[in-house]
Amino acid sequence: MFKFSKRIAGVALSVSLLGAGAAQASVPLDTLVVGGIEYGASESYVRSVYGAPREVETKYNPIYAGGQATEWEYGNDFDIIFVDGRVRSVEIGKANGVQTKANIAVGTDVNKVIAAYGQPDVIRGDKYIYLVEGDSSIGLTFEIENGRVDEIKMGVIR
Repeated sequence: MFKFSKRIAGVALSVSLLGAGAAQASVPLDTLVVGGIEYGASESYVRSVYGAPREVETKYNPIYAGGQATEWEYGNDFDIIFVDGRVRSVEIGKANGVQTKANIAVGTDVNKVIAAYGQPDVIRGDKYIYLVEGDSSIGLTFEIENGRVDEIKMGVIR
């Protein structure tokens, strides 16, 4: 009985250590840059780079601080979400020339994503997710279709 309990405890410890290792993030915070816009950039900085947005919407969701965010839509499937005046998400859904700091854009081969960022921390369906070191609530998400990046999201992981 004692050997059996000891073995179960050993297996439980191994599983918990594997889980802890898998939860460690792989990219530094300064990797969160899309289209020259860093995670946490101010509205005024974004406006200085891209000008006035084509459309502005207020979004309500409990994942945002205070439950509210402002989305700036620039057209061509390029959207930036702000919470309290700071960038919390950038979303790219078309091949429009906007790319990450590592030169990954919509249409890039998945192998180039892996070469730039390594193996993803999480694969959820067709999404390759790279978490930020020390903060697993933010990162980069690449949606992969037919071996190519179909969509890029930087910021809050949903």
